[in-house]
Amino acid sequence: MHILSPVPTKYWACLLCLLVPHFITAQSADSVYHDRLFYLCKAWGHVKFFHPEVANGNVDWDNALLEVIPQVKAAEDDDAFNAIVLDWLTAVGDPGNFPDSKPQVPDSLNNNRDLSWMENPVFSTEVQANLQHLWDNARPQDHVLLSEQFDRGPADFEIDSTYFRERLFPDEPKRVLALFRYWNTIHYFFPYKHLMDQDWDTSLRMYLPGIVSAEEELAYHQAFSLLTVAIDDSHGFYSSAAFWDWKGRNSPPFEARFIDNRLVISKVLFGVTEVRVGDVIVSIDDQPIADWIDHYLPYAHGSNQVKKLSFVAEDILLGPEGSFSLTVSDGTQERSVSLVRNSTNADLLAFSDDPAYAVEEYNGCRVGIIDIGRLAVDDIPAMFQAFQWTDGLIFDVRNAPNATLWTLVNYLYQEPLHSGNFTIPNLRFAGHFSWTEEIIGQGTPNPYDGQLVLVFDENTLGQAEYTVMSLEQYPGSVKVGSTTAAGNANSTPILLPGQTHTTASFIGTYYPDFTPTQRVGIVPDVEVRPTVAGLRAGRDEVMEAAYQALDPGACIYTSLPQLSNSEAIQLYPNPVQNRAQYTLAQELTGVEHTLQLVSLHGQTVHEQANPGPKGVLELSDLPKGTYVLQVSWPTGQASRLLHKQ
Repeated sequence: MHILSPVPTKYWACLLCLLVPHFITAQSADSVYHDRLFYLCKAWGHVKFFHPEVANGNVDWDNALLEVIPQVKAAEDDDAFNAIVLDWLTAVGDPGNFPDSKPQVPDSLNNNRDLSWMENPVFSTEVQANLQHLWDNARPQDHVLLSEQFDRGPADFEIDSTYFRERLFPDEPKRVLALFRYWNTIHYFFPYKHLMDQDWDTSLRMYLPGIVSAEEELAYHQAFSLLTVAIDDSHGFYSSAAFWDWKGRNSPPFEARFIDNRLVISKVLFGVTEVRVGDVIVSIDDQPIADWIDHYLPYAHGSNQVKKLSFVAEDILLGPEGSFSLTVSDGTQERSVSLVRNSTNADLLAFSDDPAYAVEEYNGCRVGIIDIGRLAVDDIPAMFQAFQWTDGLIFDVRNAPNATLWTLVNYLYQEPLHSGNFTIPNLRFAGHFSWTEEIIGQGTPNPYDGQLVLVFDENTLGQAEYTVMSLEQYPGSVKVGSTTAAGNANSTPILLPGQTHTTASFIGTYYPDFTPTQRVGIVPDVEVRPTVAGLRAGRDEVMEAAYQALDPGACIYTSLPQLSNSEAIQLYPNPVQNRAQYTLAQELTGVEHTLQLVSLHGQTVHEQANPGPKGVLELSDLPKGTYVLQVSWPTGQASRLLHKQ
């Protein structure tokens, strides 16, 4: 251990006198520079989206910013700064005179309500006049960097990806460009800006210094990640190579989730015996879980706290490839174990050969179970054929669907479904939105008529939430589980300098009655959460509650007969020449059933619905050969071979 010698107090006092003036001067210079960048960011976005010469691609506005940043930083006073900005703005050209051409929308559909920044004294009267003139003559126009991702959708921001593939730690002007591009994209096109916990201007001021003045690669990406977290969106994902190197890319041979504020192992890779489902993780690499939460929570995006903790749980488990230690508790004692992280564990844990759907019996009900994450569009026709004689359906939506909603509604509703209302960004006039109704499907004259239960939790995000929102309109549906991730919208990528890939929601999603879902989520009718005890017992308590939500009094199909061939149908004589007598089981009386005579080539030669317990078949017109006499009812089928002589 090194022992530092005591230093006289008088020495420290003298040194402080020398250093403080220099520190204050440097800090003041940075503060002025950062304040100027704050307003320059707004001016840059203002010109980017409203000036016709930028919109039509005649001016490379990104490059213009890169050229002006060193000058802005070197400006010795306000006069020099404003001279630089005025030249910068003037060089774009006059936007022309188009007064009264702006579209008018209510404040609730306008992200660009506050224009007071143009009047801030940081700008000279000449600069203010230039900015105001552009606004006075702003008009709807096509923009080379704004085209629809899909019909009536948000912008495809991947078009605007200049300098994305350059080095991970951009130079300062390009860090400024990345910041300006992201902040203005959110400012003008993010439909939920009014729902952020913190004003978006405040977030710009708060995180601008860390992004612009970052001294190394990781610091830049961490600072930028904090800005993306501030939009409070479960789709606000941030990714870069440096950021992933810091968090780690390799997974342990288990999954874990927070239950009752404890990180609990929820799934274990086959063959791993050191830990078990239900073990509570106490520490990883000798660091308590509480410390890991504090470490990662500031960088966790999410529309609500439960989703942020879900992402934190994932981050805590990641790390470098190789062995790591953890301490777990099984409820009676703690034990320390060593396991290995690698790049394949996550894929192995995700693999499952479970079917996408199945029919089960519970408490007198025949129930169709659907795993929405495994269900494919092509599965749906056969699935509903299998569900023809079921009392109810349980959709497990604790996962990500495969765009199956648009087909499912055609089996569940008689008419096209008004699934929700969207706010769509106006790509011809930045900052404005418009309402649109979403109508999906065509319906069917014979929709499914059983019960319907929806199961969800914080893993239900985006399209999964929209699926629940649409299917819960089914008459009598019941929602079971816990509040969803509250990010009910699309996920649109934004590419930024530094090989940075981030995403956000750019369509506002609401119920048909305009009830919001962002930051609210889908709220269950029956709230159920997993417990540690339930995990240890191998129970899925949420799915158990879903079964219990079915009304057994409305279930009929498990009471239908389960008959063998010999019990269901008798035939005499056999072989037969012209006439045969049949007898059906008494249990089929009062049950919908069909009697068919089918050739071995699959041709139906006789068919009768509900023929009664006894009857005679006239066979004189049939050629000689072998036929199949079969009776079918909702829960079964029986058959006999009939030989015609």
